[in-house]
Amino acid sequence: MDAAERVSLLLIEDDESHVALIERAFDAWQSLFDLSVAHTLQEAYASLSGGSSDFDLIVCDWRLPDGEGLELLAFNRALPVILMTGYGDERVAVEAIRSGALDYIVKSDAAFADLPRVAQRAIRQWRAIQAQRRTEQELREIEARYRLITENTSDLIAILDDQRHFQYISPSVTALLGYTAEALIGRDAFFLIHPDDLPSSNDFWRTMLQRTRATATFRYRHASGAWRWIECNVRAVEQGDQLTAIIVGRDITERRELEERLLQIQKMDALGRLSGGIAHDFNNMLAVIAGCTELARQLIPDDHPATGELIEIQHATERATALTRQLLAFAHRQRFEPRSIDLNTLILDMQKLLRRLIRENITLNTRLAPDLWLVRADPGQIEQVLVNLAINARDAMVDGGILTITTENVVIDDAFDSRHPSLSPGMYVRLTVSDTGVGMDEETRRRAFEPFFTTKKPGEGTGLGLATCYGIVVQHSGAIELTSAPGCGTTVVIDLPRAYPAEETVALETGEHIDLKGSETILLVEDDPAVRTLTARVLRTHGYTVLEASDGHEALMLAAGERPIHLLLSDHVIPHMSSESLVHHLTGLIPQMKVLFMSGYVVEPRPADRVIQEVPVLQKPFTPTTLLQRVRAVLDS
Repeated sequence: MDAAERVSLLLIEDDESHVALIERAFDAWQSLFDLSVAHTLQEAYASLSGGSSDFDLIVCDWRLPDGEGLELLAFNRALPVILMTGYGDERVAVEAIRSGALDYIVKSDAAFADLPRVAQRAIRQWRAIQAQRRTEQELREIEARYRLITENTSDLIAILDDQRHFQYISPSVTALLGYTAEALIGRDAFFLIHPDDLPSSNDFWRTMLQRTRATATFRYRHASGAWRWIECNVRAVEQGDQLTAIIVGRDITERRELEERLLQIQKMDALGRLSGGIAHDFNNMLAVIAGCTELARQLIPDDHPATGELIEIQHATERATALTRQLLAFAHRQRFEPRSIDLNTLILDMQKLLRRLIRENITLNTRLAPDLWLVRADPGQIEQVLVNLAINARDAMVDGGILTITTENVVIDDAFDSRHPSLSPGMYVRLTVSDTGVGMDEETRRRAFEPFFTTKKPGEGTGLGLATCYGIVVQHSGAIELTSAPGCGTTVVIDLPRAYPAEETVALETGEHIDLKGSETILLVEDDPAVRTLTARVLRTHGYTVLEASDGHEALMLAAGERPIHLLLSDHVIPHMSSESLVHHLTGLIPQMKVLFMSGYVVEPRPADRVIQEVPVLQKPFTPTTLLQRVRAVLDS
């Protein structure tokens, strides 16, 4: 005890002679002790009720006029108590200590004289006990905190011995891997790792044994048999004379799946760009083939021996055009250009393509309603819907089956409208695609149209097929509905609003009688020499004056001349300058000039650029007749 530290002592004794002897003993210790006296338990209770912190030690007689000193131990356990008794019975001493007394003395003159030293020893002993209790309490609190963390964290916390066996594993292992902690204690920590990850796991363990922190990601087998990606942080620590590994593992399966989806999307975007570029180049070549073939047919009589071959070239060109159209649809490089179409005709035209998409053990049936109403739709996008649905049906019929495509006219009433608030009651054309595949459970069916949701294995699908179908149908002001059950196949029903023959149909019918000749000046901008030469030749043979430019800079130089320009006929994608910038420059110089784009690879204009959005587009590949019709129509508009 520090010599400068004073001790406040409460003496409880009813015998005045004993009090006098004790006070005399403490007279020599006044620099260390402040002594207060109470003669009864009630006086002691009154002194202590002001706060036990006023006293550091209690010395109490066993027998008092109003009770026993042992009662004081029950009243206040926050202070150390030394009991005094006139009896030297060992049984009394044991009872005193058992009741909570810190020490016990038998009254005598010698005991009273030695009481200050006993008090000093008692204070030191009490403070040591209190320090030990605080340490134990802190340890209990630390243990409780760590137990709270380890038993409630979603991460996996484990302790391994130097043989890689689990010594401890947190209860979160049940949520992460489906096993109980008890079932894994003593097991090799790597027995659940995917076989392909074992070589790297052994390297990981060797790195950890070198006393360095190591981080790695492994696939662990879930109790269900599925594989979960666990990111492990491990550090080796010395525990006594043994090496111990502390592991913190986190389930990153969802993150890995999202990363893989992102990579898949980036790959699909790259493929889309590649496909669009290939389609653009093919369309330029097909434009030359189609144009030259038509011109050749115009130069020879129908009974010429080469006519049959030229017709076959035209058919092959049409088939190649259909393929590039599919590439452009995949690359999302086609404008949304709805028009009145017959779904029956579209389905019949796609039958060959659909049969190539499905396997030989799948039968394709079509049930097309006669007198089917027209719908206003973008043919390329509706073809994309059919392709996506056919691929999904094919994948659902591994052992073969039947794919059925049905069309019919339907009248939608208010009851149907309540299930599809976006639809108005009226007349619709219904397209139904059904298969006899494995079907879907209710949870899968409910999420079928969610982007990126897929039940296929990694690398077999992006989860965008049905989501794309949904977006296309909604863009066409229609509705799409999917019904399915396990083992009962899947049926997708699409309703598109009925369309009526529009002015565009009349214009198409009368377009053949338009005079295709002209005398205007046309500025032709095309970077492909073959396409540019053929297009210029067709226009010149029909009376037009043609100024040829291979890029935007040449076009601006030609436009600076004195010759008036009536029409800008430009490829949508040109070198050195965007076609939109070229249009803005030239229309500023020649406000009356008309514009017609040629496109083999559509780049959508910015939404704010309304002038460019309204420019008509001639889709490549085109025939000379189509070119002349569109040029004449734009000039006369």
